[in-house]
Amino acid sequence: MKLFKFVDSRGIDILKNERIKFTPPQEFKDPFEMQFDITDGAAKRFAKQVIADREKQALREIPGYKNLSHRQRKKGRMEMVDMSEMAAIIKESFRKGGERQIMDIGVLSLCGCNNSNLMWYHYADGHRGFVVEFDDADEEFQKLGKLSKVEYAIKQPVYDDLKPVPEFFRFKPNYLLHENEYRIIDYLRNCTPQKDEKGPTMFFRSLPRKCVKAIYLGHRIEKSVREEILQLLRGLDIRKFDTIPSQEDYTHSFREIKS
Repeated sequence: MKLFKFVDSRGIDILKNERIKFTPPQEFKDPFEMQFDITDGAAKRFAKQVIADREKQALREIPGYKNLSHRQRKKGRMEMVDMSEMAAIIKESFRKGGERQIMDIGVLSLCGCNNSNLMWYHYADGHRGFVVEFDDADEEFQKLGKLSKVEYAIKQPVYDDLKPVPEFFRFKPNYLLHENEYRIIDYLRNCTPQKDEKGPTMFFRSLPRKCVKAIYLGHRIEKSVREEILQLLRGLDIRKFDTIPSQEDYTHSFREIKS
């Protein structure tokens, strides 16, 4: 399948240093990314289990507890913990646990198309950047990890112990449907960190230049950046294209650079 990466001029690093960036989810722009939540029913069932475990402990450790009547035990359970309060604590713990988990991972975001004007606008600096097409069949590319297609939903997924566990990292709000995103997830410990004095630490995985199939240059790309990219690709079996805006509608096409 075809996989693309929209980048601004800094994306030349992919070609120059043969590496690609994995971004920690907490740096994503969208506040609804990877939100972890649990259904009220699941939280209450967990709360009941916690209370049952405490009652078993009371049977072992409190003399005479097993001789109490059903009503007395019920009263004792209510005194030990409030069900609603326990369910609320479980929901909050679940969310915080999810937040801790995503602090250890990085995400490589890719796109299934190269002709989305919105993607060019948001991720390729308004056509001042370029698009990289990767060869997903290359062994080196496949070493990056499992590729997953993002699902766009009206409501965020929630954990329910009675249903299969959702892969939270695969879901995004449906207003981002135009991104046509695919993702590769990896632990940050498998990446090479690089300190950035002007921003957060960046994390990279090695990716040989031979994994690149084609480059699509934005029609507003700076001449110096364009020339540097073409120089880096000289002699390599990588196709190169200029992006040509239509004079008739809001679309564009690609013209191959033969030199």
